[in-house]
Amino acid sequence: FICRVSPRFFYLSLFFSLLIGVANLFVDVMEIDAAQYAEMSWEMLRTGQYLEPTCLGRSYLDKPPLLFWLSSLSFQLFGVNNAAYKLPSLLFAVLAVCSVYRFAKIFYDESTARLAALLLATSQAMYMATNDVRTDTLLMGAVIFSIWQWAQFFETSQNKNLLGGSVGTGLALLAKGPIGLIAVGAAVAPHLLWKRKWKQLLDWRLLISLFIIGAMLLPMSIGLYQQHGLAGLRFYFWTQ
Repeated sequence: FICRVSPRFFYLSLFFSLLIGVANLFVDVMEIDAAQYAEMSWEMLRTGQYLEPTCLGRSYLDKPPLLFWLSSLSFQLFGVNNAAYKLPSLLFAVLAVCSVYRFAKIFYDESTARLAALLLATSQAMYMATNDVRTDTLLMGAVIFSIWQWAQFFETSQNKNLLGGSVGTGLALLAKGPIGLIAVGAAVAPHLLWKRKWKQLLDWRLLISLFIIGAMLLPMSIGLYQQHGLAGLRFYFWTQ
């Protein structure tokens, strides 16, 4: 009974969950982290220094720049306000819910996929993440999108899924560092080993994936080196 999610209930629940996310756009940005990241996104827009993030004019070395890049772009498109800062994270939250649904459909039936998507969309954590906007919502959306794409790739071997998985992994790395790669790998690799599909890890096209991910990380890496030298690269790829 629990898994029998009707289409009407499914779409109504998603609609009202989305309404909560949209309402959260207009709530004042919270202290401390979200306010700091909003300030940094505004500074990035004002100075045009997209490769060298600053906080109150000082060099910054903690979180990767994806949130600042996207929120700065949103500021440029929609003005400097609460909604513009939070919009990219809301879009990534929607991406996460859609990706959970599509991922579940690969291995389970339609009703189970709907239930999985609803569990995420209606969770208290999701409502908090679209209000107190930090890097975590971007990480969540990028990770589950990447896992869905990799799962589809290893089932169908389509190049478009290889591209999607690579881009998703790159975004996860840009959202919160190497934990993004670890989260994706910890889901995909054990599945392949369990299903005895480990030989698929030898597919030469995975080298293309490494190239795509490396290209996505290149601008950030250049900025880290320009701003902090080798210590900046060491911090991102290992120390943090």
